[in-house]
Amino acid sequence: MAKTYKLNFFINTRLYVMYSLVFFLLLVLSACDKHHDKIALAWDKDNHATGIFIPSYLLNVEAGIPIEESLKVSLANSNQNILGNLSEDGDAILFTPLIPLSPGLTYKIVQAGKLIGEIKVPESNSQDSPRIIAIYPQVDTLPENNLKLYLEFSHPMLTGNAIDHITLLDGKDTLRDVFLDLQPELWDTTGKVLTLWLDPGRIKRGLVLNRERGNPLKRGDKYRLVVSSKWKDSRGLNLKEYSKKFVAGAWDDQQPDINKWQLNPPVSGTFKPLIVKLNEPLDHYLLQESITVLNARGVPIQGTYSVSNSDRILEFTPTQPWLAGKYTLRVNARLEDLAGNNLNKVFDRDVTRQAKKDNATYQRGFTIAN
Repeated sequence: MAKTYKLNFFINTRLYVMYSLVFFLLLVLSACDKHHDKIALAWDKDNHATGIFIPSYLLNVEAGIPIEESLKVSLANSNQNILGNLSEDGDAILFTPLIPLSPGLTYKIVQAGKLIGEIKVPESNSQDSPRIIAIYPQVDTLPENNLKLYLEFSHPMLTGNAIDHITLLDGKDTLRDVFLDLQPELWDTTGKVLTLWLDPGRIKRGLVLNRERGNPLKRGDKYRLVVSSKWKDSRGLNLKEYSKKFVAGAWDDQQPDINKWQLNPPVSGTFKPLIVKLNEPLDHYLLQESITVLNARGVPIQGTYSVSNSDRILEFTPTQPWLAGKYTLRVNARLEDLAGNNLNKVFDRDVTRQAKKDNATYQRGFTIAN
């Protein structure tokens, strides 16, 4: 319910011409005090609920306990108090939470253990509901030992129970204990990208979980990943349900090899991109973070990186035109393929064997012609 204003005054005498306009305005303004006869929401200009008005007559001010100590606000289904500020507003107390009120959720107001009342924040426009922008890898066939999935959302999501809203189906059967339930969850700084690990303990051959439960995916089987519409974003809006179908392919036990990449350099004097055709899809986010283009002096070239063709192609576009000469493509060794194999070692390796010395980076040279 929105803020309510009432003109609770009566004019019992005639208005004569000699009444000044100033006097009349003062009379009206003095009568326009805010009046709250029930619990209501406070709204901002963008139609977002910013607080809760609690009429003073509902409160016990003679309890001997300060209002700021006795008055509590929480979700209707929780006893966890919500942090916020209390202030007087006409004949009511205004509670302004530190974290915005969420559409679709019901809040309860309690004083000294006694329920004062409840109020629900209306749902927002469904057109603004969060949605999944992409799930990576985007290819339809994943290696049997695929290690990670990335879920990218249009708006920051509520965190802490992501695993409850994600289901992997094998036909009509729901697969159990497939994903690693990490706490805290692996979100990027925007709160829009979740890294979801398939349980490494079941993937690494020889470990107890692998022997007892087996690999999460089985070559040749068809799967459907379902993200539930019951998942809410940080505003309390429900996600639009999303699903992705894929097939489990062959086990991948090979390290990525940059010498197998095809480099297509542009000509000098242009802003055209350097195109790198990879021989397999690689980790979507690591790919964009692991590549650097250096000039002949070893200085990084400024520009932008982008990926396409389901992470099989990388493009680098410089901010300045290419100059003729020799360049180096430097790749961080932590770059991984879909199975978690990086440039130094395979993920599912025998850790008892002596490993070769790791390199920090790997390099490929190329030339920009006149």
